[in-house]
Amino acid sequence: MDTIFEQDKHMMTFIEGIEKGETDFLLGVDLPTRVYKAKFEKNDEDNFVLKFSVPEGSDFNAEYFFSKPAVLFAPNKIQILLLNTDALRFTQTINEKGPQEVKVTYKSFGTEADPSKWKNSKHCAYIRYSKEAFRYTDMSLKYDFTTDKNQQSSWRNAFVLRLTGDNIIIVSFEERMAGDDAYCVFRAQKKMDIALFEKAVEAVRIVYGLFAGYCFADRGYFISDYTGEKPKDRVPLIVRYHNRDKAKKHKYPLLDKTHYVDDDHMQLEMTTEQMNALVRLFVKNEEFARAAKLLIDASAIDGTSRGVLAVVALETIANQLMQKGPQAKLITDKAIASQLNYELNKGLKKIKEKVVADDYKKLESKVNSVNNLPNAVKLESVFEKLLIELDEEEQYCISCRNQFLHGWLPKNKKFNFLTEHELVFMVSQRLIMLSAMLLLKKTGYSGMVNDWGYTAVVKLRAISEGRPLRHVGNAHRKV
Repeated sequence: MDTIFEQDKHMMTFIEGIEKGETDFLLGVDLPTRVYKAKFEKNDEDNFVLKFSVPEGSDFNAEYFFSKPAVLFAPNKIQILLLNTDALRFTQTINEKGPQEVKVTYKSFGTEADPSKWKNSKHCAYIRYSKEAFRYTDMSLKYDFTTDKNQQSSWRNAFVLRLTGDNIIIVSFEERMAGDDAYCVFRAQKKMDIALFEKAVEAVRIVYGLFAGYCFADRGYFISDYTGEKPKDRVPLIVRYHNRDKAKKHKYPLLDKTHYVDDDHMQLEMTTEQMNALVRLFVKNEEFARAAKLLIDASAIDGTSRGVLAVVALETIANQLMQKGPQAKLITDKAIASQLNYELNKGLKKIKEKVVADDYKKLESKVNSVNNLPNAVKLESVFEKLLIELDEEEQYCISCRNQFLHGWLPKNKKFNFLTEHELVFMVSQRLIMLSAMLLLKKTGYSGMVNDWGYTAVVKLRAISEGRPLRHVGNAHRKV
């Protein structure tokens, strides 16, 4: 890998070595035989397997690894900490004679027990992905620069991520290596808290998952260079690996990477400034991040579940956007609204003694909210606030909120040319698109997004009718 970051070469060598189990370890445990020769290597599930042999006739407690931590020591002074909370499986061969082979599977490991050394250090992260499943060019993003040693190269694979203050992370995609493996690499340019660094990594995963159709696995190596207050305190290589979730891929990225003849007149590409704004939004507001992950999940499933998740995400985003400022009401005249509330409560009090106390509180709550807008209308008002004009079809999609949440199928005589499946798909995808448009508008993006609600139906019908799809692009919607 010919890169300007020499550290990456060393880290790739380190990762390759530990995953292949090339290091001979000594396993330290609180058991009668306290030290065992051991191997430690990655399996096909991207977990790590500890392997060692138990002498014949030894009193070995199989529950140990699920109740206490263990430590691996190596001649090169690297030590690996294995927590009992990360242990997944235990297997042991039963032999009539000779040693017993033991395997313990872990989802995570680390090299440092003191969590304070992660809080103010210079961090890197190496997130592996499959080149067959995803290429970084699948994201319609105008990358900043190249990590190639030839800095005059037109090849661009990296961008600068500017977080709060002077916290800067360089993000690059390293695909120039043999085999199917590639890495998304994050490099902090100064000391920062690990919590902020991890939130930034998570935010980038979300952006790519929603807009490029591929959410990297929540799995990778986090590296820290802890300097400490004195030279003797320095720990040059602190490593943590975790395997929390698989990669998610779907067929409906919201940004279009296709090159069109007239694309000079179309805004299909996100700038790194807009990428930065989205990442900062997700880092700052967990509700926005959670809603975006729901949209990724919605894009990857079929049926009414897609619509349900899209509605929940849309309402979450809308609620966050409407927190500040006055809430829209059915009756905008305050005097009239106040009089209505007074008269309704006055009438309600006349029956107070005739109903159960809990029922009265529920009625009182309903009376006091009688001037609130219906939920579907509230959702429309968010788009109005952000100057996004909805057409009649989009308004209909938003009006399907209650149907999805109550397990009903959307129905509309106006769209009777669509099959039931096509209508559910179209409405669900439009809800995903509209939700993402709110996030994009919030961060200053004003270009185009893919309208899969229309595109996919048209393309599927063309295929079913035997019509060719060559040179057929996607329908777009301006944000």
